[in-house]
Amino acid sequence: MTTELLISIIGAFVAVTVSIIGFILTNRSNIILQTRKLKEEHYFSFIEALHNLCAENNVTAYTSERDKLFLIASRGVISKLLEYEENGTGREQSVHDHYLTQLIKAIRKDLKLSNNRLPLLYFKKA
Repeated sequence: MTTELLISIIGAFVAVTVSIIGFILTNRSNIILQTRKLKEEHYFSFIEALHNLCAENNVTAYTSERDKLFLIASRGVISKLLEYEENGTGREQSVHDHYLTQLIKAIRKDLKLSNNRLPLLYFKKA
């Protein structure tokens, strides 16, 4: 084999390898972005359903959104959601607000948002 042919083969191999690696990295980034967008949509729907549960006692919408979270939420969010339901609902306001704040912090952490100096959260009645 001549040197020119060997250099051409090596160059083609490197070009194909770089193309494949670029495709894999781009595809991985797209999947991460789509998953984050899906999580955001479900979290917004859940918070709206939770608000409506508190304001209007709309259990059906809450249950539906809660069940969707079990598919998309991180383990930390699911555990905080279950803690909120077991220990925060039906309790005095300060206990409820503590568990609600922990749930919101877990959601924000899953979305990679900052929780620095986040105050105690509560739902405001209209």
